[in-house]
Amino acid sequence: MEKSEIMIIDDDPMVGELSRDLLVDAGYKVSLIQDSMKAMPAIRQTRPQLIVTDIMMPGITGLDICKAVKTDPELKDIKVIVVSGKPYDLEKQRAFQIGADFFLQKPYNVETFSKTVRSIMNGSAPQTPAPPPVQMEIIHDEETISQTSDLSAGQLRLTVWGSRGLSCEIPNTTSRYGRQTSCVSVESNEHLFIFDAGTGIVALGREIAAHRRYYKSIWICLTHFHMDHILGLGNFLPINDPAFSIHLIGSNDTEKSLKAVAQDTFYSSFSLTRRPPRAKINIYEILEDNYELLPGIKLSAMYANHPTSSLVYKLEMLGKKIVYGPDSEIWGDATAFQDYDEKLSNFSKDADFFLHDAAYADKDYEKRKHEGHSSLSTTVDFAAEKAKVKDLVLFHTSPDYSDEDLDAMLAAAKTRIQTKGYSLNCHLPKEKTIFMLQGNK
Repeated sequence: MEKSEIMIIDDDPMVGELSRDLLVDAGYKVSLIQDSMKAMPAIRQTRPQLIVTDIMMPGITGLDICKAVKTDPELKDIKVIVVSGKPYDLEKQRAFQIGADFFLQKPYNVETFSKTVRSIMNGSAPQTPAPPPVQMEIIHDEETISQTSDLSAGQLRLTVWGSRGLSCEIPNTTSRYGRQTSCVSVESNEHLFIFDAGTGIVALGREIAAHRRYYKSIWICLTHFHMDHILGLGNFLPINDPAFSIHLIGSNDTEKSLKAVAQDTFYSSFSLTRRPPRAKINIYEILEDNYELLPGIKLSAMYANHPTSSLVYKLEMLGKKIVYGPDSEIWGDATAFQDYDEKLSNFSKDADFFLHDAAYADKDYEKRKHEGHSSLSTTVDFAAEKAKVKDLVLFHTSPDYSDEDLDAMLAAAKTRIQTKGYSLNCHLPKEKTIFMLQGNK
């Protein structure tokens, strides 16, 4: 194939030939590829200065061609114009995200087409902004925001916005306990901390937006990246408000990093949100360790007994200790090869609130043992005997359970506490259940 300055890739003969003729008349050497499957071999052979490619083509799409060019070290300097009849901003975002130099909307102006191409080749074309990247910053002390709060100094409000597991199909029944997946908020009169971003976080976002809540800096701590723990993140309304700073915390997994999860949530065409965030997003990739997020506020993390790199969190502030472990299997019997129970009990010791996985009633746990979730009785015994916590919140209950099943679980837990003489408060929360804690000023 003769070397050309410009390669046009378009399966529509009329559009492809018109584009070629316009550029030939402007003095360029131009080649036309109508079979997209032949495009990459031709690009590698001729090394054009610029590629003009349609998006929708049989075989391989224009976005696939653009991505292949821009990720190849030997081809990445070739400029790529993506042409499409799709009017969607999301399609433009996808093109720029994979490295396109310009996005041209069909039908384009035949009188200015060659001038546009010339400006791109010589670098004088105005740059269409790509979606802003997720920002990476080092943890720092936040300035205290002086605004009105409905909480007094020393008060903490813990709200459960969602606590159910994710069903494999959308339930047709309502529930007094709710159907939303994992999300818990902890608020002081200055700060807001959120644990997990399941579907429950959507209602929390609406609450913040409706009442113009005063938190300008929000901390979101993800335990892991299973869908029921991140499904609501892209539709958390403060994400769309430039007045907020969102600090996203989590542990990288072997299969996916925290940054990749954020990119997929906010910018992927497959995400549930349709616009990039306007808030400032900071990423904090953490390990099993202790972190001072702010003066007097400590966040600790330990790896959970659950598939993937899952975390259990401990938040210590105003003299109170809150432990959150929605996906964590307590074994009940430690062995020389299994010390998770002892490690978790040391981590959770004397917690004021212990929100922990109690996915299954005892009879069902026998069929689901060693899948990463705990049984009711094991969780109750652990909380009372080993961790010696004050309040146990039964969390991440199976989405297959009816209200009657959940009522029976709570009754069984309270009967066990009474029979064994435990000093333990036990709760199975409904959505928007609020617990108030009085800490130190």
